[in-house]
Amino acid sequence: MTEVKIVEDCAASAESAFAYVNDYQNLPRFLYGIQSFTPVGTQTVGVGATFDGHIKLGPASLKSRIEVVRWEEHAAIAVKSIKGFDVESTFLFRPKSDALCTVDAIVDFKVGSGLAGRALGKTIEPFVKIAVQHTTHHLITQIVAFHASRESGQSVH
Repeated sequence: MTEVKIVEDCAASAESAFAYVNDYQNLPRFLYGIQSFTPVGTQTVGVGATFDGHIKLGPASLKSRIEVVRWEEHAAIAVKSIKGFDVESTFLFRPKSDALCTVDAIVDFKVGSGLAGRALGKTIEPFVKIAVQHTTHHLITQIVAFHASRESGQSVH
């Protein structure tokens, strides 16, 4: 697997950062290349929640069914593919103060073995790195706005 990890400080509480990422409807607002992301079934929060996703990374169009495999309120959300493109993503939220946290975005992906898998891996690896950087930047910006709206009692959507 290839791992891409971005660690950024965010001017928001870990609670706000977690709440924003925990709402699957926010994903298309910050996830680079996402074409669709829909729940499979009625559960949309916590371990066992399952989603179908479609992402475009450069010339590759990739589909996966992912399941939430780790969910620790205000601390961590991790998903792993159970069908399709092999990906694991983890978001960690570490409080530094009431209005500052660190967000870790970690993406591991595997494209398969053989010539075709290695070729796809070489093709999409730079796009995955760009996607994680872009996603983290947008995520941090949106969490800050979400946190500010929560503090002021206004809606950010």
